Amino acid sequence: MKFETMRLPESVDEDFLVGTYYMKSDSEADIYDWVKLAAADQSAGTWTHVEGETPEVIEKYGAKVIGVYPMESEHACVARIAFPTANFPAYLPMILSTVAGNVLGQKGIRLVDIEFPEKILKELPGPMLGIEGIRERLHIPERPLVGAILKPCIGVPPEVSAEGAYQAAMGGADVIKDDELLSYPEYSPMEKRVAAVMERLREAGKDKTCLYAVNITGENLLERAKRAIEAGANALMVNYQAMGWGAVEDFIRGMKREGLRYPVFGHCAGMGAYYCAKTQGIGTALACGKLARIVGMDMPLVYPDSGRFGLSTNEFVETHAQCTAPMKGINRAFMTVAGGVQPGAVEYLMDLLGKDAILMAGGGIYGHPMGAEAGAKAILHAINAKMEGKSILEAGKECEELQRAIDVWGTRGH
Repeated sequence: MKFETMRLPESVDEDFLVGTYYMKSDSEADIYDWVKLAAADQSAGTWTHVEGETPEVIEKYGAKVIGVYPMESEHACVARIAFPTANFPAYLPMILSTVAGNVLGQKGIRLVDIEFPEKILKELPGPMLGIEGIRERLHIPERPLVGAILKPCIGVPPEVSAEGAYQAAMGGADVIKDDELLSYPEYSPMEKRVAAVMERLREAGKDKTCLYAVNITGENLLERAKRAIEAGANALMVNYQAMGWGAVEDFIRGMKREGLRYPVFGHCAGMGAYYCAKTQGIGTALACGKLARIVGMDMPLVYPDSGRFGLSTNEFVETHAQCTAPMKGINRAFMTVAGGVQPGAVEYLMDLLGKDAILMAGGGIYGHPMGAEAGAKAILHAINAKMEGKSILEAGKECEELQRAIDVWGTRGH
């Protein structure tokens, strides 16, 4: 079989972006032909020859297959395809249209990674502050951060949210955020909620050492961000997948152009549609880690490996690696673990993720039997104890709030 589009990986340079796919089929007779067709579909070819599709056009603008690695026990392979960067601008919607466009409409194809050349990376926004910038702003040089999700999540006026923020901050929360369901309802307009929360944080002496990420998801993100900042916001939150990659990228680019250096919390609402099907969609680490980071999320939310949200432990750890590994020109993202997090899970999570993570709880703080302040205090004590080399069970003996949480919810790994 002639494989006109085949290239060795070594022949692919800065002029190519590489997509890696898992491809599995019970109907495609030849896996290699299928990979070749996928490369053609997403570049300068199609399923049949058309006028103007010259060898010169294919050579210059066609995607190149640089690896096909068959699976031994199934009719499947891992395929690596290089796409000429001449075909698209350094803009995430067009990059995704190229590597994850029509090809993901075929049964059995999953995009698992994208390798970006440096010349594309330097054009993409990335996080505003990232891990290092947030640590500097909060004066927390090393440990994981304590996060709180305001509860009740909806249906309450700004004053109730403000009181919840106050209680969590008094317990030691470093980052407090709105629920993804709360944006701009009549009973809690964004500006009034920001003003109320920040006033209470000032009363607690925490307005400079605690971030409140207000949910600005809605029409015209940049304009909404400016209104939130004018009302006193020191951080922002966006449901980035629901808003769309282009809207969020435009927003981050606009913030940077205007010199508005505020950390952005990225909620992955709806991302399960990308990653939950193991032979379709987009890999978890790519969708929730690398792409969220590249589009500009300082604090991308990732669900834990509890089974509730479909992530395996390996996917969870890999996603964290995509947030924190060196990436030329792109700040590291402060991956935020949320979804069933509670004080007794701190040791387990830190064993998996280390220090560069935000451990964020909703029910694990606001459902604490001694109240929200005690819930935040329990998480902070568990973190500090782990930093000192103590086990979660030892830490519980030193802190009543932590012990009560362990009594109610237990621990992971014990």
